[in-house]
Amino acid sequence: MALAEGQVLVNGMQQPDGQITASGTQIAFVALDPTTSNVTAFGGNCLPTTSVNNLGPGSVTALNAPIDFTFTENGNVFNVAGTLSGDGKSLLNATYTAQSGNTCSDSGGTIMGTVVSKLSGTYTGQMCPPASTSCQSAADFTDNVTATVSESSSSTLTLSLLLSGTDNTNFTLSGPVTGNAFSLQGTFQGQTLTYYGYSEQVYSSNLQTNVPSLYLVNATAAAQPKYVGTLSVPLTAGR
Repeated sequence: MALAEGQVLVNGMQQPDGQITASGTQIAFVALDPTTSNVTAFGGNCLPTTSVNNLGPGSVTALNAPIDFTFTENGNVFNVAGTLSGDGKSLLNATYTAQSGNTCSDSGGTIMGTVVSKLSGTYTGQMCPPASTSCQSAADFTDNVTATVSESSSSTLTLSLLLSGTDNTNFTLSGPVTGNAFSLQGTFQGQTLTYYGYSEQVYSSNLQTNVPSLYLVNATAAAQPKYVGTLSVPLTAGR
């Protein structure tokens, strides 16, 4: 989520007012594998997916001090209580609990948070061709891809894809990014495409390290989103 603290005018100067919020367009829910932390689905674990997402009311008084807020996931409301770290970049020792009346089976647990950097760089890998509707296995991912990623100051992500293999062309997707999750649109062969994505660390057994990667889903058919590939920052052994 794109968490923001409000401002208040004090003696002619803007000062933080201790109230934190995030609107529905600034929140993205994804489900992660608890073993690998890799994304497994978009929309979160409280289904069905709706547009009823927000954060607030919430409050914070100082660094290294308590922070609390509520968040709504697909219409289900949860209370959060924790501590803001001394540098203001992490949520520490925090828990979340479900409010009564929720239809989601999630009753609560621990919650962690940290500031994430803007996405950028070059990624490579294999993808399912954008026009294909039948990619089922790795053998079907027949486009070799080089992707250039950039995020603007207004949190708009641009993904420029250079394809070779089944397709020999390039096209660009762009759209909002919230934290590590993004929703992009672009045009390929006259068709408007919608892709969901998530920036994650994927373990490489060859390099014996975690590699920054982009997990991509073609969500053009919203009712049947399909995984289309993972692109990774190209690394060499020893790096």
